[in-house]
Amino acid sequence: MALRIKKIFSDHGYDLLMSLLITIVLMFPYLFRGFTAVEHDTFFHLSRIEHLAECIGAGEFLPAMYMSENYGFGYPSPLFYSDFFLIPSAILRLAGVPLAMCCRITVIIASYLSAFFMMKLAERITGKKEAGLIAASAYLFSNYHITDIYVRGALGEIFALAVFPALVNSLYGILHEKNEEEWFALALSLAAMILSHNLSFVLAVMVCIIFFIAFLDRMEKKIFLALCKGAGFAFLITAFYTLPMIEQLRNQTLVVNYFASSSSLESYSIDPWQYFANRTVFALAGNERAHDDTMLVNAGYFLQFVPLLYLLVKKEKKNRFADVCFYAGYVMILLPCSLIPWKYLVILRILQFPWRLNTAGIALLSIPASIAVTELLKKKVLIYACALVLSAECIWHVRPALYRSFGLSDSQTWQDVLDGKLCDPCYSADYVRVELAAGDYLPWPHPDYRTQSREILNENREETGFAYNRSPRWFSFSLEEDPESDLILPLTWYKGWAVYRTDSTMERFQIRKSDEGLVQIYDPEPGRYIVLFEDTPLRNLNRSLSIISLVFMVLIKNKMNWVSGYLDALKKTKRS
Repeated sequence: MALRIKKIFSDHGYDLLMSLLITIVLMFPYLFRGFTAVEHDTFFHLSRIEHLAECIGAGEFLPAMYMSENYGFGYPSPLFYSDFFLIPSAILRLAGVPLAMCCRITVIIASYLSAFFMMKLAERITGKKEAGLIAASAYLFSNYHITDIYVRGALGEIFALAVFPALVNSLYGILHEKNEEEWFALALSLAAMILSHNLSFVLAVMVCIIFFIAFLDRMEKKIFLALCKGAGFAFLITAFYTLPMIEQLRNQTLVVNYFASSSSLESYSIDPWQYFANRTVFALAGNERAHDDTMLVNAGYFLQFVPLLYLLVKKEKKNRFADVCFYAGYVMILLPCSLIPWKYLVILRILQFPWRLNTAGIALLSIPASIAVTELLKKKVLIYACALVLSAECIWHVRPALYRSFGLSDSQTWQDVLDGKLCDPCYSADYVRVELAAGDYLPWPHPDYRTQSREILNENREETGFAYNRSPRWFSFSLEEDPESDLILPLTWYKGWAVYRTDSTMERFQIRKSDEGLVQIYDPEPGRYIVLFEDTPLRNLNRSLSIISLVFMVLIKNKMNWVSGYLDALKKTKRS
């Protein structure tokens, strides 16, 4: 074991250390304050960690419904926004780590992985460790990456930014080096992207298609099969999440469906002046605001202009893969410009905001930028000086985060947020915005949860006075007499609710969606009742499918390694 650890540090020590150093540069506001500033999506992600910890404490690691969210009406965000990578954070929370600190630790680890994976990618392409340092610094310190962390609090995209370099690395191995065994890495990185952030996965698919087309003339059967195997297994091992999500999206119209069909992409495109602004602005997005009140979502000066020097690099120092990174990267960061007629690009409404393309753009442009710097500067001292300049610029960008005053300290709890000690939990919305953010996964339309009765109602919408109990996994109540009416429960309707009478046998009662979008029970009888959000048959089936596929994938990978090792040994025996 000690020898194995020693070998890891011998092979990767430089990358591990340098990734740590640049992560410290980026994350120093998080390291020196026992405080997590609340930005655009921070409350939503804090709520996810808190409620996932509740469910894990009740014995459920992959919940579908957070029963206590939104005044107890419930919210199934895990069905639409995977909490898989939040499990370690939730376990920390269960161990007594303050909620705000759990969030900071999660972001720090994701940022470290972003740096490490980008460093390994650039080193693999160039064969130079200094190129890895430049690529990782450029990627980690880009304006868009900094904005995601300190302005948007976009934890899902922060996870996706950690996975993107690993995905591109697997594509490089398959397409450029023609290593068919990289299908395994491709499957894992695509799966990790799905479980990180749905919309970033869409971008990942776009990147895969771009590289596939670029290398189509060099495509061999074994390479094509490796790509298919990677994509196929990625689908199978994440089926436990993706297919139930599609099932719910098809079951009823949600807020996200409405937003996707009516959003104005052009309003969130990037005006040309923003490409020449280079500072962190704590504001909202949109090109209809004053300059000082507009969040900047560009790539930053370095990744916008330095990759152009790649055109000056000698031909023998380039390769097709880096060329694709160069051209596709610039398309990604320039396409969000407001000069592009976004009102006609309705097919991209799924992205919600054009500037999301920067997620892929900054990852791709980090490669030609690192090649340009290392080939043109040549001397190591100059290359390290460039990394220091990038670090100094990063410190200047993130320094304002030290002075953010609105947030959650390590001494505060999630209940403090719900009690309104920090702000109005609803932010004037008709639901608990601090838990649901934009309420993307609420039914459309839905009741005003602030005024909607939280009691059990009869079919005339009168409060019955029936008492009930709830836990992270169930809702229960008892009826001492026949209510002589349907009952409407204070639970938002989604496919998966089931009502059972438990005093004799587990008799299942018929339910439907009420006019208010709540759970309505047909003609209940006296007795004890329990309400569960059960896995649908599809979710049960696909959980088993994903587990079996993951085991099968690992067995195939190990078998291929065993066969390869056996053939190599056989060749050596014949030679001797």
